[in-house]
Order: sequence, then structure tokens, then C-alpha cells
Amino acid sequence: MTKYESSYSVSIILPILNEINSLKKTIKILNKINIKKEYLIIFSKFLTNSKVKKEIINLKKRYKNILIKPQQRPFVGGAIDLGIKLAKKKYIVIMASDLETNPYELKNMLKVSKKNPKCIISADRWISKKGFYNYGIIKFLANFFFQKLIRIFFQQEILDFTFAYRLYPKKALKGYKIRELRHGFALEILLSPIRKGYKVITLPAKWKKRVEGRSSITIHSYFSYLKVLYRNI
Repeated sequence: MTKYESSYSVSIILPILNEINSLKKTIKILNKINIKKEYLIIFSKFLTNSKVKKEIINLKKRYKNILIKPQQRPFVGGAIDLGIKLAKKKYIVIMASDLETNPYELKNMLKVSKKNPKCIISADRWISKKGFYNYGIIKFLANFFFQKLIRIFFQQEILDFTFAYRLYPKKALKGYKIRELRHGFALEILLSPIRKGYKVITLPAKWKKRVEGRSSITIHSYFSYLKVLYRNI
């Protein structure tokens, strides 16, 4: 292990509503990765129920590298925005706590990041065989055509601009305030670093529908992607 690799560290942002069992499983899997890390668990003041809040506090007692905070701005983008501000490690991981992002895939993302320390490592469902499981045909087709639309404007060798499972050098995000707080934030925080000159390496990933809790995606969430696209073209 090189001196650089031994100093490599990550802040893992995990926004949560009430999917506590999935969060526990995610952390259990990530803990097997031998790397310096902290978990930033960001919960909703109003939507996370009291039972789950107690469970999160118990997690913090069990794992000393967990920081828990109520989000200050609404929606998932608000949770991610706070996590970025709180991150203390050299790299930032953005993923879900509901297992729609596969925690086993992070190990390979970290491996590639160590070899390409100035790059963003982005999970990509479209370069993976059967990258979508139980996604729904309408959502699948909408995602496909929207990704094609984005590529027309930005000419990037990226197939999946909207999957919020990424590993960033902290400098790529630090000081940035997310504008789009609904799910469009995922597109926003990819386009912004690209404009700054950061290169993106994509790796195959698989999306699987959550088995716990309810999705917070609404029609407004889809419009939020269009708002971000409009601001950036």
C-alpha cells in the first residue's frame, strides 16, 4: 500500500427517511471495506418517525464513526447539501440508504478512485447488463430518452447522468450550494464539476427497487431534472 492509499479517506453521505433496516445492512456491508471512513446520516425532522430516530441514535452508539444530523433544507437534495458541508474526509461518497444503490459496488469504485485521484467515479446503470431491476417500463423509457437528451447538450461519454451513486474528490463539491433540492440535484452536482474541468469515470452498476419504505419520487422530481438541464444549457 502506498503512502497515498494509506491516507485515502471517505465521507459517506446516507440520507434517510424511515428505511432503517436497509440502512443497517448498508453500513454492515460498507464496514467490511478496509478504508478510513465516516458515515454522515442525514434524517428528516418531520418525515423520519421517532422509532427510526431512536434506531439511528443506537447506530451511533455502536459505530463511533457515525455523525447524525437533521436536515436543514427540504427533500433529498437538502440532505445531500448538508452532508457535503459536514464532510471532513478527502473524498465524498453519495449513495442511498435504501439499497437502491448497491453497497457492494463501492469497493470497486474506491479502487478506481485511488488510481485516478482527481476524477469523479460515477455508477452507471446503462453500461451494466440488466442495470435496472423492477424499474417499470415507463420510467425505464423516460430515463433512456432523457439520458440521450442530456448527451446532445453536453457531449460527454456518460450514459447515466442522474444516478446519485458517486465518489467525488471533496474539492469538486466543497463550497457548492445545491440549488435543485428535489431529485434533479443528482444531475446538478455532476454538471457543475464537469464545468470546472473534472473528468468522470463511469463504472457498471445495478439498480434494484427498494424493499423497505416508500419512494419519495413524484412528478415534481422529474420536472426538477428539466429545470437543471434548462439552467445549464
